[in-house]
Amino acid sequence: MEFKHEQYAINKFCEFKNRKAESDFMEYEKATSLGIVRILILIMGFSFALFAVSDYYYYGKGSGFFISLELRCTALIITVVSSFLAASFKRYDRTLILITLTELAVFVIYLLNLYTSILFASGWQIGEPAISHFMAVLILILTVFLIPNRWKNSLFAGLFIIACYLIFCFLFLGRTDSPSLPQQGLYLGICLVSCAIFIYGRENSERRHFAAEKLLELITITDWLTGIHNRRHFERILGLWIKNRRHDPFCLLFFDIDDFKNVNDTYGHKTGDDVLVKTTSVISSRIRDEDIFARWGGEEFVVLFTGININKGRELAERLRKAVEDNPLGEAGKVTISIGVVQYRRGENGEGNESIEDFVTRADEKMYDAKRAGKNRVAVEE
Repeated sequence: MEFKHEQYAINKFCEFKNRKAESDFMEYEKATSLGIVRILILIMGFSFALFAVSDYYYYGKGSGFFISLELRCTALIITVVSSFLAASFKRYDRTLILITLTELAVFVIYLLNLYTSILFASGWQIGEPAISHFMAVLILILTVFLIPNRWKNSLFAGLFIIACYLIFCFLFLGRTDSPSLPQQGLYLGICLVSCAIFIYGRENSERRHFAAEKLLELITITDWLTGIHNRRHFERILGLWIKNRRHDPFCLLFFDIDDFKNVNDTYGHKTGDDVLVKTTSVISSRIRDEDIFARWGGEEFVVLFTGININKGRELAERLRKAVEDNPLGEAGKVTISIGVVQYRRGENGEGNESIEDFVTRADEKMYDAKRAGKNRVAVEE
């Protein structure tokens, strides 16, 4: 685990360039925004359906009213189904795609309803009806940007709505020289740009706030020099493993860089720091993502190998020892490490489990056994 600000850089679409960072932010958004997104989608569907009352006075009891009613009920069903499906996706970005498609589906149904008014009520006229339709589209664009979504999804939906609405006007208004059409396009465009700028700023601010919290969290759990976990965080993780993984074996490696004081005395502390950083880099590249690697203090380090017994722990420890030995570390040249390996001792039915202090102490003692046996070796508790 490396401490890098670059992993939270934001691209031009207001998303983190780093996929892991964007995925983490999507999980955060899911936890904080999914509920309100589902409610807003339902409100949009019910609001659209309620206008069936005005349709009744507009169409009367003719075919136009029943077609409009079917369209509005279809939109309501789509939003209800979408609201329920939104919680079923593991990845929140797919949920947001569903929300965007739902918004576009409601808009398409709205256009079909307008076409129904042309066929059955001659409702598409220049003047007040056209203004009401324009206001409805304007409100729909505002709704699209009101519902929390990815910026690019909202922008795409807004552009789609404006383009389709203007094309619809051009085809069915019947007059290409009408001054209202360019004016409507201009006003809708201004609304879209204003919303896009506002939402972009909000999304950018939210992501920067999220990044700041993550970086602050990293500072509290990360060793300032090597970029791996610090001792406090390791002890917390180890405690969780002991508590929650009652049947899984796991091993602890405790290792120390041999003759590290001589490196500092001979080459200086800067070279000593480089040795620490490069040694952790060699180890980090050769352990699994689920293993926990931390700096215990000074030149002492610990690795928690999860889900393995002592025999496998011995094998992995030997690989790490050899990897450090085979990789010269700059000005100091070749360095070696001595490793102690122990397996966690559990009591029966979780009673009498070994304490964290005793567990680490046993590993530390085995590491000193490796030192006394000549260094650059692995000592395993039999």
